[in-house]
Amino acid sequence: MALPPSRRSFLRNVAGAVGAAGAGAVALGCDDRRAATRPGRVTIDFYTYSTPADLVLYEKQLHPAFTKAHPYIDLRFNLSLGDAGYDAKLLTLIAGKIAPDVFHVTQQNFPFYAAKDILLPLDDFLRNDPEVSLDDFYPRVVDGMRYKGQLVGLPTDFSTIVTFYNQTLVERAKLAPPADDWTWDDYLSMCRALTRRPEVFGTSNPSAYNRWPAWVWMNGGDIFTPDVSRCTMDTPEAIEGLKFYVDLSLKHNVAPTLSQSLGQNFQDLFASGLVAVIADSRFSYKRFNRGKGLPFKWDVAPVPRGKSQATTFIWGGNCILKSTKHPREAWELVKYLSGPPGAAINIAAGNALPAHRPSAERAVREPTDPKTPKRDVAFLDAIAYGRQAPFPAQYAEFNAAMSELNDAFLGIIPVDEACRRFTNEVNGVLAGGVF
Repeated sequence: MALPPSRRSFLRNVAGAVGAAGAGAVALGCDDRRAATRPGRVTIDFYTYSTPADLVLYEKQLHPAFTKAHPYIDLRFNLSLGDAGYDAKLLTLIAGKIAPDVFHVTQQNFPFYAAKDILLPLDDFLRNDPEVSLDDFYPRVVDGMRYKGQLVGLPTDFSTIVTFYNQTLVERAKLAPPADDWTWDDYLSMCRALTRRPEVFGTSNPSAYNRWPAWVWMNGGDIFTPDVSRCTMDTPEAIEGLKFYVDLSLKHNVAPTLSQSLGQNFQDLFASGLVAVIADSRFSYKRFNRGKGLPFKWDVAPVPRGKSQATTFIWGGNCILKSTKHPREAWELVKYLSGPPGAAINIAAGNALPAHRPSAERAVREPTDPKTPKRDVAFLDAIAYGRQAPFPAQYAEFNAAMSELNDAFLGIIPVDEACRRFTNEVNGVLAGGVF
């Protein structure tokens, strides 16, 4: 969703102040915040997203477990309930010199903070700490937290995007379940067979940036050049790939348009049985397996293959600000959150898969919830061809430019025109070099 201009202006202004001041001027300072630290102990402030359920886990599980393992460290939470205002609040803390020591990032906002050169490189910690090895993490997820060759964060959780399908509807239509090597043609054929308008649509094609890039990649296109210096969404391959995806609703009528969705998102539509096939992450298990689970049988499968196989993945992780007065203690928290203890907390919270490889593979191969889909391993298999949808450092402006593509999803303008407008707007922002 595009960010409102007022927030974009705020992000630019505050971030500019941070950049102009330099890393040294973003000192944590504010001694009154440290006054409560007990003698002989260090307080580490952790800023993160939170839901009410996560808050319970932080207070009742993470905090006592971490401080028991590190009796010389006090842990203090600074929480943002939900996504709204997360970055604005964090940038205000940084500019006000009351920054946290450690904070949570996602693939969306990480490039912005990395480009400001305010994150502490972790390579030396890794080289000198025998308790943690990058071999214990999925390389594709770890690489998402590198900037200019340096590792400036550690991932905690992630999910590839795979196909979720209503097994009850598939069986009722006497269709075979999606094969591991099914194609775009197979997918469109299944969606047509499952569509029973107006009651049921075969699939859904949300305009979310962590969904549609896969269709561009599978058609041989790309969103950016490898160095993210230029947008390439105006190439024939990119336009054709996005057009296939958009046409699921506007041409083939196997996916609901925005008006036909009646305000429900694709997860709502799937859970209510109104859409038979969706592309989703393992984060949705938290919802779909709640209580007695969904009122129908369902399973997962790979995404359908185009000219090549590709899917998106999403992740979360933690970074240490250069301004911290306690880098070693902050590192202890970061590695704890990414290692086996943090993995256990992520699994308990339903936060998709841990970035810690042994924990993730154990969660999939030894499920504790009987409602876990039989083909849950599809999430692990997809790592081999999963890609992160790239964000430039100017992510607020980039999100705003996405409105051009949203117009194509709404049928207001043709896909090729939307792609050219989007490309021009994004390249204009990139050329300015301001973030």
